[in-house]
Amino acid sequence: MSEELLQTVPQKIGGYVYYKLGNTTLKQLKTNGLIPKKNYGELESKKPDGLVLYQGAVKAMVEYKQPKHLSSDADIKKAIKQEIDVAKALCKIFIVTDGTKSYWVNALNGELIKDQNGANINVVFNPVLTKNVDAVESLLTMIDASIGEKESSIKSVRLIDPTPLATRLWQTIWVATGKSPVKCLYNVVELFIFKFLSDLKILAPDVSFEKIYQKSLDNPAEALDYYARNSRVKIYKLFPPGTDGTTIINGTIFVNEQGEANLSQSLLFSRSLEHLQKYAEEFGSLTKIDKQFKTKLYESFLKQEVEALGQYFTPRKIVQTIIRMAGMDESSFQYQGKRICDPFCGVGGFPLELLNMNESMKSCYSPDSKGKIDLPFKLQGFDKGFERDDERTIILAKANMLIYLTEIIFANPKRTTEFAYVFNNTFSLFKDNLGTFGHIINDEEDKYDFILSNPPYVTSGSSIIKEEIQKTPKTQYQYPINALGLEGLSLEWIVKSLRKGGRAFVVIPDGIFGRFGGKKLRDYMLQECFLDAIVSLPVKTFFANSKHTYILVITKKNNPDVVQTNPVFTYLVSNMGEKLTSVKREEIDDNDLPELETLFKIFSGAKSTSKKLLEKDYGRCKIQSIDVFKNSSHWVIDRWWTREEKIKLGIVEDIIAVDKQEIDVLLETFNKALKKYDNFIEANQVFVEKGKDVSLGDRTLFKLFIGKRIIKKNLPSMEGNIPAYSANVVEPFGYINSTNIENFDYPAILWGIDGNFDFSLIPANSIFATTDHCGTIQILNNKIVPEFLLYALNVAKVEESFDRAFRASLANMKRFQVRVPVLDDGSFDVETQKRIASFFTKSKEMEKELAEIKADLDSLLARYLTSNKLSHG
Repeated sequence: MSEELLQTVPQKIGGYVYYKLGNTTLKQLKTNGLIPKKNYGELESKKPDGLVLYQGAVKAMVEYKQPKHLSSDADIKKAIKQEIDVAKALCKIFIVTDGTKSYWVNALNGELIKDQNGANINVVFNPVLTKNVDAVESLLTMIDASIGEKESSIKSVRLIDPTPLATRLWQTIWVATGKSPVKCLYNVVELFIFKFLSDLKILAPDVSFEKIYQKSLDNPAEALDYYARNSRVKIYKLFPPGTDGTTIINGTIFVNEQGEANLSQSLLFSRSLEHLQKYAEEFGSLTKIDKQFKTKLYESFLKQEVEALGQYFTPRKIVQTIIRMAGMDESSFQYQGKRICDPFCGVGGFPLELLNMNESMKSCYSPDSKGKIDLPFKLQGFDKGFERDDERTIILAKANMLIYLTEIIFANPKRTTEFAYVFNNTFSLFKDNLGTFGHIINDEEDKYDFILSNPPYVTSGSSIIKEEIQKTPKTQYQYPINALGLEGLSLEWIVKSLRKGGRAFVVIPDGIFGRFGGKKLRDYMLQECFLDAIVSLPVKTFFANSKHTYILVITKKNNPDVVQTNPVFTYLVSNMGEKLTSVKREEIDDNDLPELETLFKIFSGAKSTSKKLLEKDYGRCKIQSIDVFKNSSHWVIDRWWTREEKIKLGIVEDIIAVDKQEIDVLLETFNKALKKYDNFIEANQVFVEKGKDVSLGDRTLFKLFIGKRIIKKNLPSMEGNIPAYSANVVEPFGYINSTNIENFDYPAILWGIDGNFDFSLIPANSIFATTDHCGTIQILNNKIVPEFLLYALNVAKVEESFDRAFRASLANMKRFQVRVPVLDDGSFDVETQKRIASFFTKSKEMEKELAEIKADLDSLLARYLTSNKLSHG
């Protein structure tokens, strides 16, 4: 190796590497592998001044001249002619420069290279000038992709929007397989990533898209097999899985779960590759992807069948608004040392859109001179699938991150392992039953400065998760509020996981704000946090979901004893720039989100003085006293605008905003849910072969008692945190400061003495109180499973006819009998009880889901009929 090569330190120009030379011959460069090993003839003694390489291939040769030797056109032509043959032997681009001016030459024909407007390129090639690096990198890429022996001009470069390509791929796979749109999406993403990595030159030629495509023209089955055994394996090696076992691909149509080729789909595989090839021939490579494509890739497909993932993915417009409300899109955002999280991240919308909107944060993902990515902040998203296939959302999130960081990865193609490390540390899948709810953060340093999230509130299984929380030691005492639904648990987790002074921007359904049973959670938030804002979003904000949702903004107190005095920002959003009555979501001009963002920033800068300004000119905004929230029985802010105010704002009760297509979509959703329920009932019924009747009056098994009278009108003055139950045994009617029950060591079932004769289960060690309209059954024998007894009571009550005339009194209930499974020796069969209880719990959750969909359908039909009546006079 020459002395010069030993001393040369390669210099990065983005994704390119520059070697400053001058005393090293082509022969020496060839020997040391810096240029291709071929016979250069009489040129082997030539000594180029500099070389620019990309992934080991020579892209440009540089010739340095003294300024006096480039002072005239004749001098420039002479300088080019002297070394053009050497440049032509090595590459397409020849740069002649004196350090202050540069001439870019097509080495294949000796012509000066021109830009898109026909002018000579005049960008100075001087790697020492760091401000010039981006321009030189971009120019090298554009020239290399444009010039040839007969072409010396840069072609117009346009950003690629592959949405039509992704749509064609998805439709092709969907029609051919009949799989759900979401499962088809996994495979669209995998093929897209395959072509994407090939275009970025990250995949070697022998496993690249071009190689597989050419094979597919002759033998589709052989091409698919080669892809599965080679290309796919290589992608896994380049982007190794994290500790959760997930990486950036996991389609299961062209390969099985073991990664073996599914040869029955080889023709479909070949047709899919053909779509990708035709797109490339028409529009070019995927190395320059339009920014908007990144933000809408998954949304375009997930909205077609969001129910399949059991989640409602937040529309990009809402994600972007929340990021702007948080001020995280601004260049002044101080992200150093910050911890940012979406604990229910789905496909990664919040974390990745943040990078899409904040270029300064995104630039932190560029590797340093040692190839390491040392982020000055912590950005995390994690999730747990509540259905069998949901873990793939994390895989989609990682693939999504790859696409979001296109330009940086393109500039650093050999750092895939480092990028994989970043992907895996950004997105994590919790594989235990509790998922995020089991991820308890106690150390203040590990908590978060910002939590942006849309927690789950439709996914089935909340009662099972709550049961798991109660029996898991590390979580048993972490959720004392025991709020209703997954959204309640999610908010409790979020409040606990914020650092002091940390802020949360959370999208939640109206139930938390409207249910009386949600008061305890609302009080808990006021105790631990400052309430900053509540924003009402339009009905149908989420695809295929007519629930009313809100943006909740809270700030964790440094000291819970501090009483909030600042007012609260509230706002009504009616339009968000999309036609919400349309399945296709066409863009419209009406959009309240920009005004919301602006007014919230004004309010944030002057909370105590902005009321008069904001309410005077902006009718959608109201600055409410914190006392309103402390004293009100609900936080449904829409009710705090009068009808006259809503009419003035043009807010219509969504009566006219209904079309028949929406009804058809919801009706299909109901039918799917009904079929799912029927199939579950048919497949999972458990029959008791051996059982014995037990009486609730058996004192060795149960203790029954009736509560004492509580005068409801005294409740406002009886402040406390102990729930009190009456005839409604499902939700407490209030909270008091003492209980009339002595022992809480046993699980209990409450029954309503009057009315519908309902039951509800209270876990052991849960403190509560009851009135004289509510009875309690404490289960003294641990061989009787509480959930099974709840099931058995519901079954047995069908045979009874308790009503107000024949009450479920204490005496009558002691005569009540239920049948409990037993083993051959006559002892209680615990395992069979658990199986029956699990079946009962799941069926009740599915019944609840059906009831909710039916209620939405009934509401939609009523609005549709009303709108037709109005439109026809």
